[in-house]
Amino acid sequence: MNRAWMRPAARWALAAVFLAAAVPKILTPHDFAVAVFRYQMLPHSLVNLAALFLPWLELLSALALVAVPSWRDAALVVLGGLLLVFTAAIAFNLYRGIDIACGCFTVKPGARHMGWWNLGRNFLLILAALIARDRRPGQAR
Repeated sequence: MNRAWMRPAARWALAAVFLAAAVPKILTPHDFAVAVFRYQMLPHSLVNLAALFLPWLELLSALALVAVPSWRDAALVVLGGLLLVFTAAIAFNLYRGIDIACGCFTVKPGARHMGWWNLGRNFLLILAALIARDRRPGQAR
């Protein structure tokens, strides 16, 4: 069976997810800073920096993933790294019993609170990032 469609589909799906996640954060940086603060994982001095930097990194990496083939590998590494960090942050806060909104796709204060389904979604996105690679680890170009 020809599965050549899977890599581009995974790239477009990842790009769409990260674009959808980045836009509300960019449009309302203060609200996203509050969401970052609620995770209680960063020193207060880094919360605003993270809230300003992360959404732009998501946006630019998502665009590079689908629009700039020579940057595709780097974009996948960045997005995969972000997914690992976000998944660890969600898991850590679920473990600690901190009941907050994820801040993933909306920064509205009344947003649905995160749960184990967030971890499942992120694991699927990590799988998509692995599928999106043009080659297997260790394989020559």
